[in-house]
Parts: sequence; C-alpha cells; structure tokens
Amino acid sequence: MTQSARMSLSALSSIRIVLVGTPHPGNIGATARAMKTMGLTQLCLVSPARFPDWEATAMAAGADDVLENALLFDSLEEALSGTVLQVAFSARHRALSHLPLTVREAAAEAVSVAAAQPHQLAQPVAPQSVALVFGNETYGLSNEEVMCCGRLAGIPVDPSFSSLNLAAAVQIAAYELRLAALAG
Repeated sequence: MTQSARMSLSALSSIRIVLVGTPHPGNIGATARAMKTMGLTQLCLVSPARFPDWEATAMAAGADDVLENALLFDSLEEALSGTVLQVAFSARHRALSHLPLTVREAAAEAVSVAAAQPHQLAQPVAPQSVALVFGNETYGLSNEEVMCCGRLAGIPVDPSFSSLNLAAAVQIAAYELRLAALAG
C-alpha cells in the first residue's frame, strides 16, 4: 500500500456517520457493523427511539466498540458541530438548492476533504470532520435536515423500488468511502 493510500485511509477517522431519528435499534447495530467493516468508527445518533438497546448490540455482531463510543445528540445541528462538509443522503428527488451527487462522487469529495484536515484521534469526534447524514427508515430526512448539509447525495437504485434499508445504505456509502481512500 502506498503512503498516499495510507494517508487517505487515515482520513476515514475524520468521517462520522450521523443517523437521525432511527426508530429501530437493530438498524443502529447493523450500521455499526457496516461502518466497522470499512474502517469507520465515528457514529453519531440524533434522537434515536431506543439506544442503548440489546437489539443494537446483537446486530452489531462484533462492532460493539462502535456502539459503545457512539455519541447521542438532541439535534442534527449539534451532531454536525465542527464539521467542514456535511452530506445528506436521500432517495427522494428534491427541488432544493443542492445539486445532487452520486454516492461515489460524495465519497470522493468526503475523503478528499477529510484527508486535508488535521487528525486528532484522541478525541471522541474528530474536529473539522466530515459527516454523512442518513434519515430514519420510514421518512428519510426532512427538507430542513437536508438544508443543514452542504451536499445532497443518493444511491442510484431502481426507481421503481427505491426502499433501501438504512444499514444497507450506510454500507454502500462506507464501501465507496473506502474505495475512494484506497485510490488515494
């Protein structure tokens, strides 16, 4: 692995996954597992229905450390504090000021921005980090929540059935982040 790829992989430590209003704790655990498999460790939860919860731990399947270090917030604004780039993920087409990115474009930008930031791994949430924001399984993100973010991204799913499980969406985004980091 090249020095550039190692540096880009270390940028993953400055990327946080933010889940907003997650009603089912199993999806929190599955998200933690998806994150850990791709080298992401910062999980931020905004007003989850139930957390901590045994279902989250069961679904984490070994990513207990990600759950144990998850940070809880009362608002999205608090969870995004200290970020220099925020990417909202949505399956819905919106008439907002944001130009939509593909998940691959969003991941490349996130890794690029994170790699340019100073890394301070001793803190629970890296300062000046990048946030990928996902809404709840039923309604996704509201327009107000999307507007808290500088970018809007989507996963190119079949438009006739765009219902993607929350943890699956995070897994795809995390995979694209890792690919972008490995590309250096």
